[in-house]
Amino acid sequence: MGTILDLRRLFRCMNISVNKSQNDDEYTGKRVFGCEHEDPRLSTSSADSFQSCSSDMEEDEAMCNPKMLNSEDGIQERKNQIDMEKLGKEMVGQCGGLPLAIVVLGGLLMTKSTLSEWKTVHQNFNSLLRRGTSLGENGRVYEVLALSYHDLPYQVKPCFLHLGNFPEDYKISTRKLYQLWAAEGFIFSDSYQAEEEESIMDVAERYLHELKQRCMVQVHVEESSGQIKSCQLHDLTRELCLLKGKEENFLQRIPFSQEPELVGSCSPSSRTTTASVTRRLSVTVDSDFETYFPPKQENLDRVRSALFFSRLTDRKLNLSLTLLCNGFKLLRVLDLERFDFGRKLSDAIGNLIHLRYLSLRGSQFYRLPSSIGNLKLLQTLDLRVPFLVCLTIPDVIWKLNNLRHLYLPPSHKSKGKLHLGTLSKLEILKNFDTRVSDFSDIPKLTRLQKLSAIFSLEMKNMEAINNYFRTNCNRFRDSSFRVRYDFQSDRDLTLLGELVGYTHLRKMDLIGCLNKLPEHGQFSERLTTLTLRNSRLQEDPMAVLEKLPKLYSLVLRQDVFLGPEIHCSSTGFFQLRTLEIQGQTSLENWRIEKGAMPNLQYLKIDECVNLKMVPEGTEFVTTIRVLVIANMPEAFKCRVQMVQEGGGEDFYKVEHIPSITYIDTSRVELENQLGGIGLSGLLRNFSPSIVPREWKDP
Repeated sequence: MGTILDLRRLFRCMNISVNKSQNDDEYTGKRVFGCEHEDPRLSTSSADSFQSCSSDMEEDEAMCNPKMLNSEDGIQERKNQIDMEKLGKEMVGQCGGLPLAIVVLGGLLMTKSTLSEWKTVHQNFNSLLRRGTSLGENGRVYEVLALSYHDLPYQVKPCFLHLGNFPEDYKISTRKLYQLWAAEGFIFSDSYQAEEEESIMDVAERYLHELKQRCMVQVHVEESSGQIKSCQLHDLTRELCLLKGKEENFLQRIPFSQEPELVGSCSPSSRTTTASVTRRLSVTVDSDFETYFPPKQENLDRVRSALFFSRLTDRKLNLSLTLLCNGFKLLRVLDLERFDFGRKLSDAIGNLIHLRYLSLRGSQFYRLPSSIGNLKLLQTLDLRVPFLVCLTIPDVIWKLNNLRHLYLPPSHKSKGKLHLGTLSKLEILKNFDTRVSDFSDIPKLTRLQKLSAIFSLEMKNMEAINNYFRTNCNRFRDSSFRVRYDFQSDRDLTLLGELVGYTHLRKMDLIGCLNKLPEHGQFSERLTTLTLRNSRLQEDPMAVLEKLPKLYSLVLRQDVFLGPEIHCSSTGFFQLRTLEIQGQTSLENWRIEKGAMPNLQYLKIDECVNLKMVPEGTEFVTTIRVLVIANMPEAFKCRVQMVQEGGGEDFYKVEHIPSITYIDTSRVELENQLGGIGLSGLLRNFSPSIVPREWKDP
């Protein structure tokens, strides 16, 4: 049946994925990506994509039953479909066979449901072609992208232009992006007040989905939650974004690196480019950054947003925050990445009283000034410094009454208690620590939806925490708990069974002795990440853990199990992607049945000094892409490594794995990695072994 259904099927399938194996010369030297950017850890399988596409087709075919087609309305609908099909095929033909142009056109047409709307798109498309506004050999793509941009709802256009802030190929965290949009004022109040349950972040998510539907952004979907985790722009889409941003005086980019000049940015060699009419500044910096910034001019006070991106991986850049703060007097957004501010952040930060968004993530300093309390309009504050830095925070955060998103460092302290109970608008709170703040503040945060917390308390306090979550369970969207406590008595185990069972719990880190694990049915069905430390269990934990339905990451550290053997059954760990076994000194044998862990991609075996061989059955886990063998005896490594033409005794178990890495970290090497910090001095404050990898990343 040659109907518009064929065209809609084409567009829908192309919206899901574009074949990435095309030759480079088919697309002017650029690799082609579809709307759903595929990643081994993040994207859905091709089978899932096909199923989604097939489901859409079935819905369309249901519209074309004989009764519908034979009615007067059905006949007219059929004529409209034929006309729409002709228009669609004509426009596809004018795309010159360029996949990105076809996909973006398909995304645009999928938002149009009537013949008149398709005619409007067709007319606008032909108008662009007649003008000859193409830019070089990629002109057709630009024309289609420009058409899709001009068709965007007015409130979504600045959100698209804002994506030009980020460097090429930069994966943009969607949560950060939503917060930036809110701070910029792109999310209007009347957009979300109509929906009582819809927050500003929900509206921002809708805006991104609008761009995704039109194939103007590539998205990375988190497999465990199904949510968009990050996004980025295709090279040509980004160039259009920068071009439109420059035309509308929306954005100025200053790439202080040795990369070629970007469309819509100022020249790297023009170090004195004026910012006199620029409201938003995006700066990509290199090792000479201190020489060129801030530029010597008097108009920085007009800048409302300043984002800094460092391409350096080996060191942090020095920056005079005082000089910067005195220049940007009306700044609403300040994002500083990987800078070194010395021992204390400058008091001048408190002069930026118009700030809505402040991120110092990954930057190094040890004391936050009390002047931070002057930033009364702040909505987002990100203080996630590197995990080895214990940040001293003055008790002034409670003054920031407009704060909605607070990211505390993994390790922080305060001279007294850090009070947070006045932050009534807070929606996200990360790294709340009961050693620094009172848990009694949490019930006062009536809008709190997402919480990651570190609990180190006595039994009575743990029961109070449990009672709170029991009565407020439905309020939270997701939470992450790190609990440092010995659960040994029956009363303790009852409490533990309730803590791990909350429906909003997605990540759990348990540190301390466990007399017994809760039954698998007691764990939250949404639990995706679990870390156990020093549990000293007498029974094999795999018998329980392998039955958790959505467990994607499992880490066992430091004597979780005191027995000699663990066993993974053939039906266990169906969803598991990442598995780390570290410091299990009693472990001698590990058996994996055929069929176990059918989706495992990353396996790490670390400091299991008595493990005799690579787990039996590893050869059946054909999905493993990375194997890391760390701090293991030479005899163990010899069983794996290639020896001349053959291999070790266990080589047949791992020969299918593309990447095998061997790591040996001595005490001296560790101290060097810590940048000269004495290991013994570090351990007096806290032990790196109790900080999981998933909590270390700032």
